[in-house]
Amino acid sequence: MSFAQRHIISLKYVKIDVVFLLVAAILCLGLTGCSGGVDTELRSYVQQVLQRKAKPFSRPPPPEPYVVYTYQGSGADPFIPFFEEPEHGKLDDDSASEFAPIEGRVKEELESFPLDGLRMVGTLQQEEEVWGVILNQEGTIYRVKMGNYLGQNFGKITGIWEDRIELEERARDGRGKWHLRDASIALAE
Repeated sequence: MSFAQRHIISLKYVKIDVVFLLVAAILCLGLTGCSGGVDTELRSYVQQVLQRKAKPFSRPPPPEPYVVYTYQGSGADPFIPFFEEPEHGKLDDDSASEFAPIEGRVKEELESFPLDGLRMVGTLQQEEEVWGVILNQEGTIYRVKMGNYLGQNFGKITGIWEDRIELEERARDGRGKWHLRDASIALAE
């Protein structure tokens, strides 16, 4: 390699170094130039805020005195429960109740899903017969009609409307008594 070739190669590296230094210097100057005006504006605003006088405040009213109240019961002890609690884990046998689920009835497929895991996606009608269209969490579509059961609380369909399916669920309260409650599934948006 001749002297001229070596000199040209070294000039290439010098050009790259000079360009890099020039870009770094411009960036430093640009960043330094931006900070001067903002800093002085901020300092002057802070000084103005600090020179403002505080508004006087009025004292809050004193608290009302505490009045002692003595319970004058009507002879009943307030710590005795109104009804007898069943032993822990034992519920009353309420299977003869009119609200108890029907014994021996074969469960329908939609009774294995919680009610909040089912979505109404539409209705179908043929002459006088109306069906609701239900989608479960797994993406399976079902057709239901009045009298079908769905949900895990023995929910029986009592009405199918364009925007909802109404049902009557049978559930136990804390004492083990069966009762009816209304529920519905609204049409999914």
